[in-house]
Amino acid sequence: MRATVPAVLALLLAATVAAAGDDALLPPSGFAGGWTRDGQAKVFPASSLYNHIDGGAEIFLELGFEAATVQRYARAADEIVVECYRMRDAEAAQAIYLDKCGAETPSPGFGERHTAGRYQLLFVRDRYFVIVNNPPGTPAVAPVLVEFARAIAGRLAPGGNVRTFDVLPRAGIVPGSLRLIRGSVGLQEIATLGDGDILRLGGTLTAAAARYTGGATGDRTLVVVVYPSEAEAAAAFRHLADHLDPEIRLLTATERRLVFASYDGTFGVAARTGTRLELTLRLKAPPAPE
Repeated sequence: MRATVPAVLALLLAATVAAAGDDALLPPSGFAGGWTRDGQAKVFPASSLYNHIDGGAEIFLELGFEAATVQRYARAADEIVVECYRMRDAEAAQAIYLDKCGAETPSPGFGERHTAGRYQLLFVRDRYFVIVNNPPGTPAVAPVLVEFARAIAGRLAPGGNVRTFDVLPRAGIVPGSLRLIRGSVGLQEIATLGDGDILRLGGTLTAAAARYTGGATGDRTLVVVVYPSEAEAAAAFRHLADHLDPEIRLLTATERRLVFASYDGTFGVAARTGTRLELTLRLKAPPAPE
């Protein structure tokens, strides 16, 4: 079917907006006591993200990245650089924030999920991950980072709560260990189970992960994926079983449960129940048989 003229125009407009980046989110010249935009904003679509992030673009692209808008501001000898990363959805923005934020040190008076320091402030809202940088670390400039962040956040949609973490038990979570995963890059930051997208997430399904302490099984890492159907969960489980890293020694295997010994001396369990695939990793002792 040939697209109608209005439909073609709508597609062209959407492409133009994506290419133009998110300049409308940025404070104008004269903001916060005379900060002036230094040149035009630079826009990096997915195809050129590597030109902006050298060596760290893979996790953005895997999670679902659309465009980055970067603007430098100057006031006398001082500078601030704003980076607005537009992700595919709120889950992707939350995921990249959690991957980058480290131990959070919130600043009083700023309500978004964020962490702030002398050199930069990172925050997440809706499908945007934003970094406000103070490259030289000038102490007098650090408080202004909050003003920039607050102004940008006020131009963003409120967004909703990311519910993916609801699949994880809450008791015993190690603070700061929550992660969202959509492929091999994110998973390898937690555990090396095999090559490629071994959980068959495909950049669209999202796994939730966290470290835990205490309880009957002691310290451990939990990764949970809920697939759209039981057939897809079963296929992912079989793929995991068939493609485990050669350094991982399989101890027992059934159609729904794998127990294995990892190369680092820890143990793991992969179990499927309906559409849910649950990995319990970094156990210090072999799990009890079922």
